[in-house]
Amino acid sequence: MSSYIDNELEALLRRPAADEQVARQRARLTVGFCELAGYQAVDIGNPDRAQEHYQRALALTTATGDQAYGAYLVAVNLGHLALHCGNPEIALRWASSAHAAAGTAASPATRAAITAVVARANARMLRESEATRLILEAEKLLEAASVEDEPTWIRYFTHAYLADEVAHCLHDLGRAPDARIQLADALGGVGKDKVRRRAIDAALLAATWLRSGDVDQACAVGRDAVAYAARTGSGRCVERVAGILADLQTHANYVAVRELREFARAVLPDADRLAVMLAGGS
Repeated sequence: MSSYIDNELEALLRRPAADEQVARQRARLTVGFCELAGYQAVDIGNPDRAQEHYQRALALTTATGDQAYGAYLVAVNLGHLALHCGNPEIALRWASSAHAAAGTAASPATRAAITAVVARANARMLRESEATRLILEAEKLLEAASVEDEPTWIRYFTHAYLADEVAHCLHDLGRAPDARIQLADALGGVGKDKVRRRAIDAALLAATWLRSGDVDQACAVGRDAVAYAARTGSGRCVERVAGILADLQTHANYVAVRELREFARAVLPDADRLAVMLAGGS
């Protein structure tokens, strides 16, 4: 995909457009392609390439004058990428700048998605009061959104997707039971075919049960996470599953944990191998 962007798409953008409207439409399609390429780069474990794709999309968006989509790319793509790489301070800078740039000109759902990332960064840095304020702001904004009035590229951001963001905040803040409530909404609000999303949320749900000391529940939900992740080609899902498997190694002799590891070894061996590395070779 990177080769296609570097050669075919760049050549297309250099061609004279029939008029300004065609030029904008062409740039908008290229932005979407670059954004998708960024997602795929994250999934194959290449965050540097993902950032390149996102920044290329941002440059094109700036050229088209779409300030709202530009703010979205900064917060939701670059901000989430920084969180994924363990850099909440960078994520906070990205998302906060996007939050300020979006102002009230962006649609309610767009502002809700941006605000949720600012909340995520604050929660990761254990700033609970600020994260809570921002969560409430995001919920209020999404309540005010009307799907038919939203840009097509943000219509995916439903209450289920916001619940996922809130659950991550609550987990980072150590509020496992509250995170589980949000995860029930997150999992209940997406289709069975959304296996990538379900794998990530199931892994997080397993982590909340482990944090609460319920190893049996952690293993039961962890099995769901493994099964979902095995149906994707997502390296990000593998990493999330490996994380919970590694955390469960403190209970390595427990029957449910051994059975989960055997299941992962059979259907998702990459996660099992990564879990061994994360657990220090145990």
